[in-house]
Amino acid sequence: MANVEVKKDNYLAVGRTEAVEISVDTFLCKGCGICVELCPRKVFEWSQELSEKGVHYPIPVHADKCVKCKLCELLCPDFAIAVKW
Repeated sequence: MANVEVKKDNYLAVGRTEAVEISVDTFLCKGCGICVELCPRKVFEWSQELSEKGVHYPIPVHADKCVKCKLCELLCPDFAIAVKW
């Protein structure tokens, strides 16, 4: 299992491994949960803290499980998720 680096930097929650980087723009995210529910590998967990909008946002804490299908990025209605590799 790869070591996952998870950090919050201003408006970005980023999960990163050598193979993939998943970033969530917490300013754009409305906390709908589509990414959390539909990710086939369960990469995301809910944050304990609230965003500026007052919602819990997803954090890619299991980025090492990501298979780069980009469903989270494609299905996000607010374009708040970016998957790079």
